Amino acid sequence: QRQQYRMLEKGKRSYICDERIGKLDSIGFQWSPGSQKRYQPKWDTIFEELQSYKAKYGHCNVPRRSGKLGTWVDKQRVQYRLLLDGRQSSMADERIQKLESI
Repeated sequence: QRQQYRMLEKGKRSYICDERIGKLDSIGFQWSPGSQKRYQPKWDTIFEELQSYKAKYGHCNVPRRSGKLGTWVDKQRVQYRLLLDGRQSSMADERIQKLESI
């Protein structure tokens, strides 16, 4: 299921359907188990870059085209929207609190 879901996310042909994704989401299926702990140090480093960006420009509206930070900010927004929609997301409460703090 995870492999098919990753293929779908990448825009490749996949045999998993929205109905199955919804059912798996409804039972709390972990699409990327353990990935949050593994990537936390990297997340924290880029979060610090966002804090520096805000200190310099006064906002966190980093353009997507501005490189790694812009892409990262865009992904955080996508993950937050998924969470709000009740879908599987890598956005944990701790990360939400950190992002809202700035």
